Amino acid sequence: MASRLGLYSNYSLLYGVIPVERWILTCKKCGVDTIAISDMDNIFALHEIMEKVHEEGLSVVVSATLTTAQGRIWLFVSSKKGFSNLCTILSYTSEQDTLSSLCSLHEGLVAAACEYSLLKTLTGHNVKVYGALTPTNFEAVAHAKKLGIELIAVEDALYIEKEDIEIHRVLRAIATGKTVGTLGQDDCAQPTFFHTGDEYEKIFSAWPESLQNSENVARMCADLPLFDSLIFPDYPLKNKESPKTELRKRVYTGAHQRYGELSDGIIERIEYELGIIDTKGFAPYFLVMHDIVLSASRSCGRGSGAASIVAYALRITQVDPIAHNLYFERFLTLAREDMPDIDVDFAWDERDGVLRKVFQSFPEGHCARVANHNFFRYRSALRECAKAYGLSDAAVSAFFRGDTQDPLWPSIVQTAQAVTGFPRSLSTHCGGVVITPARCSSYVPLKLSREGYPLTAWEKDGVEKAKLVKIDLLGNRSLAVIRDALASLRKDGIVIDEDLWDPTRDEMTVELLRRGDSMGVFYIESPAMRQLQKKTQRGDFDHIVIHSSMIRPAANTYINEYVRRLHGGTWESIHPLLESMLEETCGIMCYQEDVSKAAILLARFSESEADMLRKIIAKKDRQRRLKVYEKRFFEGCRKNGIKENVIEKVWDMMLSFDGYSFNKPHSASYAMVSFQSAYLRAHHGAYFMAAVLSNRGGFYHTAAYISECRRMGLNLKGVDINESDYQYTASKDTVTVGFMAVSQLHRETVSRIITERERRGPFRSLSNLSRRLSIGSSDLTSLVASGALDSISASLSRSRQLQFLLMNSRAEKEEQPQLFEKPLPSLPVQKKEVMTKREKRDELLGEYQALTFLRDHHILYLYAEKIMSVRRIRAYQIPQFTGCHVTLIGCPITRRTVVTKHELLMDFISFEDETALFETLIFPDVHKRYQALLYSPHPLILEGIVKREYDAYSVEVRSIRKLIV
Repeated sequence: MASRLGLYSNYSLLYGVIPVERWILTCKKCGVDTIAISDMDNIFALHEIMEKVHEEGLSVVVSATLTTAQGRIWLFVSSKKGFSNLCTILSYTSEQDTLSSLCSLHEGLVAAACEYSLLKTLTGHNVKVYGALTPTNFEAVAHAKKLGIELIAVEDALYIEKEDIEIHRVLRAIATGKTVGTLGQDDCAQPTFFHTGDEYEKIFSAWPESLQNSENVARMCADLPLFDSLIFPDYPLKNKESPKTELRKRVYTGAHQRYGELSDGIIERIEYELGIIDTKGFAPYFLVMHDIVLSASRSCGRGSGAASIVAYALRITQVDPIAHNLYFERFLTLAREDMPDIDVDFAWDERDGVLRKVFQSFPEGHCARVANHNFFRYRSALRECAKAYGLSDAAVSAFFRGDTQDPLWPSIVQTAQAVTGFPRSLSTHCGGVVITPARCSSYVPLKLSREGYPLTAWEKDGVEKAKLVKIDLLGNRSLAVIRDALASLRKDGIVIDEDLWDPTRDEMTVELLRRGDSMGVFYIESPAMRQLQKKTQRGDFDHIVIHSSMIRPAANTYINEYVRRLHGGTWESIHPLLESMLEETCGIMCYQEDVSKAAILLARFSESEADMLRKIIAKKDRQRRLKVYEKRFFEGCRKNGIKENVIEKVWDMMLSFDGYSFNKPHSASYAMVSFQSAYLRAHHGAYFMAAVLSNRGGFYHTAAYISECRRMGLNLKGVDINESDYQYTASKDTVTVGFMAVSQLHRETVSRIITERERRGPFRSLSNLSRRLSIGSSDLTSLVASGALDSISASLSRSRQLQFLLMNSRAEKEEQPQLFEKPLPSLPVQKKEVMTKREKRDELLGEYQALTFLRDHHILYLYAEKIMSVRRIRAYQIPQFTGCHVTLIGCPITRRTVVTKHELLMDFISFEDETALFETLIFPDVHKRYQALLYSPHPLILEGIVKREYDAYSVEVRSIRKLIV
């Protein structure tokens, strides 16, 4: 027959075993033209099913299986209303009886069931229902006759081949927490295999009407146009004005604040954008976004929306699209069918509050978080499959080390490989939110997130394909860094007027970025980015925009060529049609929109085709669809008279956008945050670094930022019982370490210390501290080890401080000090206690363990005696030894491991010594010999050759050994 209804895919989580694509190809091979994959209690795979079925030229019926206490109910969607009802029913599977939901929400749905009790209940509520016959269950024949309903054939297949049974059993063991050997009869499905056309007809030959009804339902339900218009939130206004009128008013108010008097060019751009926004019905979207950004201290709108002057006027974005020549059509055109997005970053510690306000601002049920679909990766699949076969964690770890003695491992590996890529569970997308005019559950099935938010059944791509308006509200530490640094400056009387602040024109900032001196600076502090800055010797805004977009994983070849051209190397335009488009980037494709523009200019793609090509190139599972677009691109270019070698060069450059890449508006938005960060570092270094450390850094760990403070010439104080706050603080050129740096120190203890200090002044001595506060022994140990009590300890060693406090610490019993205090007993104290070298070293080791850095020294100070025996150069001297073999000592700061084209591992590791950071290249042969040492946190002795690329230096490591004390 031509249709198959009721199949189960691997999206029946930890139950089904057949991937969607495998079902489709199997059905197509057997002559099936209409498919209904009816996963259990979900339609997670809906968009994947629809897309892949249509790619194969088949038809699809939207369907799901409800599992109830009495049995299963297959549901087939016959109208948009039915789809809305199905979404609502699936949203409440964990909250109420699905059967009663179906009885009241059955319009537009066709049901089928085998069990008499289900059929009787459904017919009693006027549900359109069939008695379901399956290849293994014919009980509905009698029930249908008794109830006067018709029969329908349902292929409830779970398997295609016998090998699929074992995969199902393993998945059920994982789901139930049992082993394969202890699974009960009810834990697994009965074998239900897919049948060829002849087999299928033969099975139901006694009831030909069931096959005909299956075809009737397939024809009625196939290929419904469910997602044909965007779904915007309502934005009711008290003054009863239309959203587009309110938007126009807000935009012009904001534009006057941004620009002052508006030029004809600015008005023309505003009107152009508002015209498209009005026509597309996007006004409520912009009003919602405007309200959201007003609820936070600061934000950074990014993505293609940063090309919009409307977004800029509303302060959703922070980069002037006129001044920076940003391409609005990358964001929105009349022809664009999908929903453009504006991602907005908020300070990381405000983001959750912003989310709560969004949910509170709309009626209950009209907002939901967007899901992630989690999939088995090979290592996790291997571990879980091994447990399903009864192996312990220790046995799995042994396998990863190469010990494969257990005879079960071949089967485990085979099963793990089979389930790799299977969907595993849902989680919550980091920032995606949808807002709908009616309840969300009428557009998309909802689950419940761990945090208690409604959660869509689809991930971000599925949400977008369903034409739901997705808003990304994300956390960004650097916005908190800028906020906190500006607030600290204001406390000290230094006020930066942000309406007039333009760090892009500041010479000190540009110079700092030119030389790559950008540790702590948002997005451009990574080793690769700092090296690129040194190579290019460009620190202006336009080049930072280019560099932050070009520095993507697949573009290394083009980055090197860009640097060569930037320094005057000769080059020819790849094609005259692309010359003006790529002029600012020296003929190299840099931004996402370059891919789309090239496809339009060279191959005559439409805007929607070109945008789809850009998206496909970025996807992981792109190969099949990319081949179609590759053929279309090459054929289009040939028709346009483009030479073959040029087509290949352009195509290769397009493929460098594999994985993530930026559009220019997004890159410009990030670059503005980079410049604000860099300005604060250049002019107010202590305040900036205190904010970086308080917000727990960025690319590097705390100790690296502490070392950077010293390299910047800043003074470091604390931790100190009388001067430290919880966070790091700054004053002029001094950074005071906060209590947050002390490991295992309870936040409650810090609060009590600060409150007591504010009430009754600083602590005068250990005795005074003991009288005023009761502090637990673990917190006392941490405070003492960190050196926080040195300033009130009268030169006692830290071991003696702790001894005294543990003997004498007690809670003060009265609010005010008594007139005649009985002094606490104290240890005899010398004027200056003399410690042995060993005692001093033990004290510093304790300090390092408490803080992860040393208060007054670099960590290499602990290795001073050993270092003296090594003939080495310091990191700051590296430029003096270009081409020379050198020895350095360094602590690893950050690493990036890559796989070469020959499938070998190599590393790019940043090290630091007492004087500077330095970059190293560790090629595969060296990596193989020394990989055990590379993952050590200890200082290493490195020998290698100093390499120079323009003004960027690195060390090509030849040998490594551990610095042992």
